[in-house]
Amino acid sequence: MMAESASRTIGYLRVSKVTQDLGKNRADILALANREDLGRVEFVEEKASGKIGWRKRKIAEILDELREGDALIAGELSRLGRSML
Repeated sequence: MMAESASRTIGYLRVSKVTQDLGKNRADILALANREDLGRVEFVEEKASGKIGWRKRKIAEILDELREGDALIAGELSRLGRSML
């Protein structure tokens, strides 16, 4: 019987402009992960406009790979996309 792999915590950081700073969002995600005892955070960063559909960005790959027990953290819901539909 194969052992189940440990759950993962993924911090998703997206900026639409090169000049935007990810430092505060990274710190906020780490603070939440520590407060909730979520363990080590794997960060995924990308520069992409929110106008680009989520299926064409790294977030689609992340969502496809999530398993039960994993946690996905974003600094703001708007980082996932412009439309929450």
